[in-house]
Amino acid sequence: MSKSYKLLLGIIVMLSASLFMGALINKSEASLSVIKAGVDEKGHPLCVNKSQVYLFKKDQAENKIIFYYHDAKSTDASVTKSFPDSESLDSYWEELLRKW
Repeated sequence: MSKSYKLLLGIIVMLSASLFMGALINKSEASLSVIKAGVDEKGHPLCVNKSQVYLFKKDQAENKIIFYYHDAKSTDASVTKSFPDSESLDSYWEELLRKW
């Protein structure tokens, strides 16, 4: 094998790998098993496993979704995911319903 052939093959492999990684990274959050819903007052991320969620509801007026989950330590275990506009809320909601 010539050096130029190895170089060309290496470049093709690297481009293929980067395109594949891009597809994985751009996976919609609604299809993941964990719901990421912002940060708490200390700046720590708030995440809930979908397996813990027993109810979620859409609040169209305030552009948010409220997830209620099982937590033995809290009587009001819920996390709220806010959206900048109703279009992004509706898009996330539709995908959430399809991928749940």
